[in-house]
This record gives sequence, C-alpha cells and structure tokens, in this order.
Amino acid sequence: MQQKKRIVLIDDDQTTNTLNKLIIERSKLVDEVVMFGEAEKALEFLRNEKSGQKSLILLDINMPYMNGWEFLNEYVKLNGSRRFDKIIMLTSSIDPSDITKAQATATVTDYKSKPLSFEMLESLVSEYLN
Repeated sequence: MQQKKRIVLIDDDQTTNTLNKLIIERSKLVDEVVMFGEAEKALEFLRNEKSGQKSLILLDINMPYMNGWEFLNEYVKLNGSRRFDKIIMLTSSIDPSDITKAQATATVTDYKSKPLSFEMLESLVSEYLN
C-alpha cells in the first residue's frame, strides 16, 4: 500500500499558512495538509506520531518562541534516523547567511523563497514526495 502524501506547514503567519493550505488543497497533489502556527506544536505532532508517515515539511525561519533553526535542532532528536521527512525552508528571509546555513544543514532538503505558488508546489511534490 502506498503511503499518503502529506505536507506539514510551519509558519507563525496565519494568513500565509491559510493561503498555502488553500493552494495545496486546490492542487489535489497531496492527501493531507497539517498546519501549525508554532514550531513547538509541530514538533509535538511529529513526536507523537506512530505511523512513520513521511512528510514534506515547509518551514519558516523567522518565528517567535522557536524559530526554524531551533526547530531543526529539536527535530534531529525526534526519532533519530527513523524519520524520512523532507524539510524545505520556505521563507521570506533574504539574508545570504540563512541560505548558506540551510545549504550546510543536513536536515534541510531545499531552500525556497515565499510565496508558495502552484508551480513551486508541483515541483516540490514531484521531487520529494513521489
């Protein structure tokens, strides 16, 4: 049986999350979209998950409380090598050091600039969830 295709959105901006969810749902490219406004809640969700479901995680960098980099540090501790998620930094950051840091971080699969478009989504799903 083929695994469901799931995208996990992690962004403190509710408008961005809602628009991204709408784009993803209308695309019909994935089976499930899970949305979090706080990185801590996303970690809790992934930590408590029993299915071993692989996800495409779209992660913002600049968030209060726990930013994207802190999320990545905690994510590594989750299930060790048993997680097979693909993490895409989807951010409005134009700081070159963020791009460099993302490229040097093993858990980051790709770095994209907001906004999410249908074309970007199609490319990400095709490359990382198929």
